[in-house]
Amino acid sequence: MKKLLFLGAMALMLVACEQKETQEQTKKQEVVIPQNAPSLPMPAIPIQTNGGVDPIALGNPNGPVLKLEEGKPLDFNQLQTGGVSVAEHVASQIDSIRIKAEQGNASYQYAYGVCYEKGWGVDQDLKQAFAWFNKAAEQKNGPALNSLGNLYRIGNGVNADPKKAFEWYQKGADVKDAQAMLNLGNCYYYGMGTEKSEKTAIDWWKASADAGNAYAMAQMGDCYYFGLGVEKNLARAIDFYTPAADKNITSALYRLGILYYTGNGVDQDQTYAKLLMQKARDGGMQEAQEFLNKNFQ
Repeated sequence: MKKLLFLGAMALMLVACEQKETQEQTKKQEVVIPQNAPSLPMPAIPIQTNGGVDPIALGNPNGPVLKLEEGKPLDFNQLQTGGVSVAEHVASQIDSIRIKAEQGNASYQYAYGVCYEKGWGVDQDLKQAFAWFNKAAEQKNGPALNSLGNLYRIGNGVNADPKKAFEWYQKGADVKDAQAMLNLGNCYYYGMGTEKSEKTAIDWWKASADAGNAYAMAQMGDCYYFGLGVEKNLARAIDFYTPAADKNITSALYRLGILYYTGNGVDQDQTYAKLLMQKARDGGMQEAQEFLNKNFQ
């Protein structure tokens, strides 16, 4: 009798273990997305929002690299260190920028246009910004072509014109400017200045990501995370999120944190998930703070 009872107990334990293992596997396969998580890779493109925040700001990891002084490469993003703002540093180099722009250097013509657009070292003058961007664009300078697209998209110094914005982004993409390729993809996604095409949008986002644009990497991660225009694939999402997170793109940090927390598509590591969420929070993402409050008390 004791032997039968023992064997019965063992059988029940085995069944319970199998059920628990099955439940854990099922849980691991589910993609847990907190409520209120953004559901699109980019917010709607603003038209005629003059004075608003331009998502194509210069202070991003893909900013242009200029040689303002011989042997001293200048990346606008890197200037935000040591207590010196981008504006202050560029303003201190305004004479060098102007001289080289007037000599016909396309990179400096673009940089001089930025100075007029932002009011760095000169009085803000959007007509002058437009003129210098045009000079650089005539030499097929990618950032200048992209900037002209931005001016027409937002309506800075010109009447907002989605079709012209699209045309300038197309020209920038044709010379392989990563930011222009990203923006061109956004145009196709939202049907701004062109027919809406999700497939073409994704093709341009992928091209931008392959060219090293961190924001495009994050968007491609979102495509695979949500199954937007492609089959949902968390492993591929992680492939794109990881380098974007390395460049502190908050949405990538946030989503990667979710995946590490739940163990979906990657080995579960809640300590690393917390670190990613803290970085996303520090980058200004409210959802990340809410996630930390809920899951790391």
